[in-house]
Amino acid sequence: MRQYNPELVDLFQDFCSHHEIVYHFSPLTAQIYTYIMFNNNRDGVTFDELVEKLNASKSSVSNSLNLLISNNQIEHFNKIDERKRFFRLNPNFMTTRLQLIRDLLEREHNLSLRLENFVTTGEINAQNCEMKMKLYIDHLEKSKKHLTETIEKLKSTN
Repeated sequence: MRQYNPELVDLFQDFCSHHEIVYHFSPLTAQIYTYIMFNNNRDGVTFDELVEKLNASKSSVSNSLNLLISNNQIEHFNKIDERKRFFRLNPNFMTTRLQLIRDLLEREHNLSLRLENFVTTGEINAQNCEMKMKLYIDHLEKSKKHLTETIEKLKSTN
């Protein structure tokens, strides 16, 4: 039986927990996504490997893989002259995720600007929170700009 580095095992488990929280994954889906992430190579991992390594039922693994594929977090492919499907991370997922975050920040920024306008005109009482509001709006602007720069850099690496 192969011994794994305990720090690597801890990292794996921490990523699983993170994926459960961030993506609202079931524990198995989080394990599958993390396993694929840790073994990300152009060759991909097989369905049978996931069933064996994670000691899970075929139907549960299949359901989790279908969810990850429908979320565009992983992709599947077949090799020439093989019936097996292989799974790997979607190479565009980081870009897509950051675009989603940027779009959410853009929406929140626009809403905050509209709110600030009502505070400025006195239609809404901000109870002396104007400075905090300005700091928050400034943070949203900087975050959007930084995300846009990062997205462009990621796109240029493809």
